[in-house]
Amino acid sequence: MTFKDLNIGTQLIIGIGIIIVMAVLLGATAIIYEEILWEDTTDLYEHPLQIRRTVGALEADILSIRGGMKDLALTENEQEQEEILQEISINEADAFRQFDILYDRYLGPQSDIDTAYASFVEWNTIREETIRLWREGDIAEAVSRTKSTGVGGAQAETMMGDIQIIDNFARNKADELYQSAQQHKDDLTVQLAALLTITLLLFFVVTYILLKAVRDPILELTDVTSRYGQGDHSARIGIDSPNEVGALATAFNTLAETLQTEMQGRENAAGIAAGIAAVSLKENELQLFCRDMLIVLMEHTDSQVGVVYLLNAQKTEFTLFESIGLSASARTSFSATMHEGEFGAALASREIQHITEIPEETVFTLSTVSGDIRPKDILTIPILSETEVVAIISLANVRAYPAETIGLIDDTQGLITARLIGLLAFQKIQEFSETLEEQNRELNETSRELAFQADELREHNIELDMQKKQLDEANRAKTVFLSNMSHELRTPLNSVIALSGVLNRRLRGTIPEEEYSYIDVILRNGRHLLALINDILDIARIESGREDISLRTFPVPELVSTVVERIGPQAVEKGITLQKQVSPDLPSMTSDFGKCQHILENLVANAVKFTEEGEVTVSATVTDDEVHIAVTDTGIGIPEDRIDIIFDEFRQADERVARQYGGSGLGLSIANKYAILLSGSIAIESMPGKGSTFTLTLPLTITLPMAGTQEATTDWRVGEQGDPAHPSPAHSGVGKTILIVEDSEPAIIQIKDLLEEEGYHIRVARNGKEALEEINRELPDAMILDLMMPEVDGFTVLRMIRSGEQITRIPVLILTAKHITKEELSFLEGNGIHQLIQKGDIDRKSLLAAVERMVSEPVEQVSPKPVQSPRHEVRDRPVILIVEDNADNMMTAQALLREHYTPIGAADGQSGIDMVRKEMPDLVLLDISLPGKDGFEVCRILKQDEELRHIPVIALTARAMKGDRADILSRGFDGYLSKPVDAELLEQTIRRTLYGV
Repeated sequence: MTFKDLNIGTQLIIGIGIIIVMAVLLGATAIIYEEILWEDTTDLYEHPLQIRRTVGALEADILSIRGGMKDLALTENEQEQEEILQEISINEADAFRQFDILYDRYLGPQSDIDTAYASFVEWNTIREETIRLWREGDIAEAVSRTKSTGVGGAQAETMMGDIQIIDNFARNKADELYQSAQQHKDDLTVQLAALLTITLLLFFVVTYILLKAVRDPILELTDVTSRYGQGDHSARIGIDSPNEVGALATAFNTLAETLQTEMQGRENAAGIAAGIAAVSLKENELQLFCRDMLIVLMEHTDSQVGVVYLLNAQKTEFTLFESIGLSASARTSFSATMHEGEFGAALASREIQHITEIPEETVFTLSTVSGDIRPKDILTIPILSETEVVAIISLANVRAYPAETIGLIDDTQGLITARLIGLLAFQKIQEFSETLEEQNRELNETSRELAFQADELREHNIELDMQKKQLDEANRAKTVFLSNMSHELRTPLNSVIALSGVLNRRLRGTIPEEEYSYIDVILRNGRHLLALINDILDIARIESGREDISLRTFPVPELVSTVVERIGPQAVEKGITLQKQVSPDLPSMTSDFGKCQHILENLVANAVKFTEEGEVTVSATVTDDEVHIAVTDTGIGIPEDRIDIIFDEFRQADERVARQYGGSGLGLSIANKYAILLSGSIAIESMPGKGSTFTLTLPLTITLPMAGTQEATTDWRVGEQGDPAHPSPAHSGVGKTILIVEDSEPAIIQIKDLLEEEGYHIRVARNGKEALEEINRELPDAMILDLMMPEVDGFTVLRMIRSGEQITRIPVLILTAKHITKEELSFLEGNGIHQLIQKGDIDRKSLLAAVERMVSEPVEQVSPKPVQSPRHEVRDRPVILIVEDNADNMMTAQALLREHYTPIGAADGQSGIDMVRKEMPDLVLLDISLPGKDGFEVCRILKQDEELRHIPVIALTARAMKGDRADILSRGFDGYLSKPVDAELLEQTIRRTLYGV
């Protein structure tokens, strides 16, 4: 194999490799000589140069010492003499250091250094003797020894001669090293020049050989391809080499042969296409088209048999539709699902199949005068409509099909498929058209029936709308009824309880004991009746969905202690022990404190009521994320078959026991409903005659939908009445003025009687109007306010006093029989009331403790919730930003606003935020359901931005469930509109938000 037959890559590797070897050799030579030169230079520096420097320093020290000895002889000042001696000692020490360097670096005989060192030591001895004589006062002898002719001077000359020998050797060594380095430099120059010359010569030789091995074949390739491109299709490349150029030449020659073959195939395909096109133009009937198509295909493929199969309507089998040359015995159908026989591969792969080894059992045979002949090759052509095979064309030949024929069928398959599918579709359209005419006749009849049904449905919808309105009105009436009944039922009972309490205190000891006991009966039964009414109203509120949840975080021990203290007197009265077993380290829980207290009070009160002797124990534990409060008693117990019904309303475990102990049967039912409302449960374990255990399980942190819940923002609790265990000192109210705003005379008598006894000065206003007049006349120290009053109610009074500059500081205690809704509770919290107490639940100690705490605590300025007021910075034509992702809703809103406002729009949350910061609109209409950041997130971001929080935001939402409005407003929105938006309501909401009207 010659060099030119090698692969181009191999040729390049060899050529470049030679050049690289020479370059490496050149570099190696340079590196070697560089190392030699460096060693010479290092030796020159480390030895001769350092020796010369050391000798110079040593001679300098010796000269300094000799000069110091002369100066010592001339001076008479003792201080100067000591300084000279000290300088001589320093030079002497430095001289010894220089001798150490000489011993380390000197390359000559060590005896040279030993001789010089011995001379120096001897000279030092002579000098020290001279100094001793000088110190003893023999100045003349000391001077004589120091002179050049003296002992010291002669020894110094000898010493300098010994040092000179060392210096001369170092100078000669330096010359020797320099000459060696010069020789090495000259050798390097000669060798590098020779290697560089050889490298250049090899580079030119290798380049020439590589160019000739690569360029000549490429020139030949270029010439042949140029001739082929100009029409000489017989042009071929004559390069026969195993390298890349030879492979390229072979590939080109193969490509040329293939192109010639394909061109011939295209001519045949064009013939088939022309034939099928001619048939298509002539025939629109499927049967005739298939016959003529088979004739064209068989003519151009030299086939002897041609068959067309169509998928039946049930899509279960392919049936013979048209054939040429097929024997009668082979005219059968085959399965479309089993993929059987020679058609199975075509059905499975949906591609043309060429079968060359025909099985004996094939259905294809060619009938001739000499008998049936089995074909040698079969072509199966699937016709696809999208991914479904709807027809199969099969061609058979007694000879093998050449590759050109297979390619021809591949090229024309698309044309055949398009035309055949078109004709099949045309046939189906004709069939559908006939079916459609029949269906249209049936639809006309059905349409008349539907029109009649639509009229009936419209009337039915009208009736449903009327019923819905009636139901809504009934629900509103029920809500109003609950609120009114809460007030109307409690008010007369409060009068009975209040006046009974007054009589109880005033008549003690003034009337016979029996008559005095009647008052206790009235008072006790009045309170019992009030508790029963409260239970019934609680049940009604829960079932009507009007019960709200007020969340706050509180310690579990505090909850248990509060309940135990309230029920404790009942246990003491019965002579049983009520105890608690609660660790002070239990974590806090987040829930509705009032409802938790209500549940636990019911459970503990029940346990005390049904326990005649023994004890009632309240314990609490925390596991995982739940708190478990167990109330265990040693009472009468509950039969197992009655446990399931004790939570039913108005039912008790045993009616006979109920008559003995009393009770309405509502307490446990309310407790259970409250537990479920707080995502908890109550479990029971009981054994008749031995006692029961009621276990309340609640989550440490309640997770509820926002609707119907609110988070407590103040430290007071509804119904909290202070700590009666720590009563106030006698007459603690002296000098304090309390304004009572109450329209019920019994309530006034009761409260006034209690407070005046403690020294409070009492002023009374019997409605809101009188209350405002009394406050304007003189500010009281505190106020007890009823909410339900004629003319001006308590809410209005509270709002008006909190809007003043001075009277905002008056502490207010709310005393009412009204059921407080979530919105009303939020208003009271926001306007800084001191405490809220339900009428009927109050006793003397609790009221006095609450009032004392109210008048004695430091008063802070209350910041009332702002009332809707006009925004003075509103433009003459306000700009309103609509953030809405639905284009139709956006267009509708803009059309409603365009007459009086300037609407601008944003399609998602982030662009809405950007638009607010850019345009600073007067108001934002914000859809809740937005892509990316939803409406809640957008509102939160706007309200947290100090520059944007003043811009009012009104929610637009399709949410219309009960409580959604409160949920949305609690998220920081300034208003709420449900979709579809009513034009009049939209205008009212905007004007109220922008102008406060």
